[in-house]
Amino acid sequence: MNNSIRTQVTMIFLVWVVVLCVLFIVFTRLQRENFHDKIRTDHIRAIAWLVSLYDKSTLPENWDEYFKNFDLAYVKSENTKKQILKNAEILNSNQTPIGIVETLLYKNDLYLQIRNQDIRILLESTSINENGRLYFIFLLSFFVMAWLFISIYLSLLPLKELRNNIKRFAQGDLDSMCHIKQKYKNDEISEVAYEFDRATCKIKDLLVSRQLFLRTIMHELKTPIGKGRIISEMLDDENKKERLIAVFERLNMLINEFAKIEQLLSKSYALKYEEYHFSLILEQARDMLMLENWDERISVQINEENNPLLKVDFALFSLCLKNLIDNALKYANGGKIIIGCDDKKIFVKNSGEAFKYPIEHYLQAFVREKNAKTSGMGLGLYIIETICKLHKFKLVYAYEDGYHVFSVFFDEA
Repeated sequence: MNNSIRTQVTMIFLVWVVVLCVLFIVFTRLQRENFHDKIRTDHIRAIAWLVSLYDKSTLPENWDEYFKNFDLAYVKSENTKKQILKNAEILNSNQTPIGIVETLLYKNDLYLQIRNQDIRILLESTSINENGRLYFIFLLSFFVMAWLFISIYLSLLPLKELRNNIKRFAQGDLDSMCHIKQKYKNDEISEVAYEFDRATCKIKDLLVSRQLFLRTIMHELKTPIGKGRIISEMLDDENKKERLIAVFERLNMLINEFAKIEQLLSKSYALKYEEYHFSLILEQARDMLMLENWDERISVQINEENNPLLKVDFALFSLCLKNLIDNALKYANGGKIIIGCDDKKIFVKNSGEAFKYPIEHYLQAFVREKNAKTSGMGLGLYIIETICKLHKFKLVYAYEDGYHVFSVFFDEA
C-alpha cells in the first residue's frame, strides 16, 4: 500500500467527503421528518377547529382564508390532483363528523383529503421546507474542503521534486540540479526544498574547487617528472639511468593512482566490468608495486586449477589488490606475505602483532596506527573496502595464529 503523504491527504479528503455526504443525508431526513411533523400538526389543528365549528353550526364562510390560517391551500391543478389521488399512499384515515379525513403521501409531500357524500377537498401545505439551507451548507462545506485539499496537495508538490533531487544527489548528478532554477512558494516545504537546492549547489562548488585543486597539482607534477624522465635518458651511466627512469616511472604511476583515488573518493568513477583471471590482476598489481625483491618477500599460492575468472574493473581491482599487498608488506614483522585464492575468495596473509583497535577503526579514511614506523595517509584499507563494495564483494578480516588475514569474498552475501 502506498503510504505517501499525498495518498494520505487524498484518503482523508475522501473520508471527509463520505462523512459530509452521510451527515447531509441524515440531516436532510431529519429535516424532512420535522417538516412532515409540522404538516401533520397543521392537519390535526385544521380538522379539530373545523369539527369544533361544525358542532357549533358555524362553518367558515371563506374556506380559503380558513385553511390559510393553518398553512394549507387547495391543490389547484386538476392533473396533479388526479396523479395524487391515483398514486398517493394513505398514511392514516379517520372518520369525523365532517367526513373521512386522510393524510396522503406523494413524492415525499403530505396532502390532506376531506371527503364525504357531498364534497372532496384535497389540500397541500404552503409551508416552506428549510432543506435549501442544508443544500447551501453542504455545498459551501464541500467547496471549502475541496479548496483546502487542492491547496495542501499543491503545497506537497515540491516534496516530489525534492525526492527526485535527492535521488540525483545520491547518484552524483549535481550539474542538472544546479542548472535548473526551481520556483517555490512561501511555505515550509518549499523553503526546505529551496535550502536543499542551495546546499547542493554549494557542495557542487566545493567538489569542483577540490577536484580542480587536486588535478592542477597532479598536472603541475607531471611536468617536472616528464622533464626528469627526458634528462635521465641522456645519462651515460646505464645503472644510474635505469634507476632514475624507474624512479620517474614510479612517480608517474603514483600520480595516475592518485587520480583514480580522487575519482573514487568523489564517487565519479564509472566501473568497466570485464572478465580476467586472478593471475593477470595479480601481475598488474605487481607492476604497480615495482617491488624489486618480489619473490623473496611474497609467496603466491595459485595454480592453473585455482585461478578464478573474476568480472571486475581491471584497473580499479588491481589497485585494490596492490593496496592489500602493500598494506601487508608495511605491517609484516618478518617472513613472506602469502597470497592465495579459490573459487570463493582471495586472501593476503602477513605475520604481525594484533591491532589495538577493532578493524572498523582502520577501515576509516586517514586513520593510521599511532607511532607507526611506516609512512602514508591511512587510506589503504579505506580504498580497499570502497573498491570491494563497488564490485559487490565483501572484505573480511581475521587474526589467526599471529597472522593478519584479509579476505575478499566474491559473493557479498
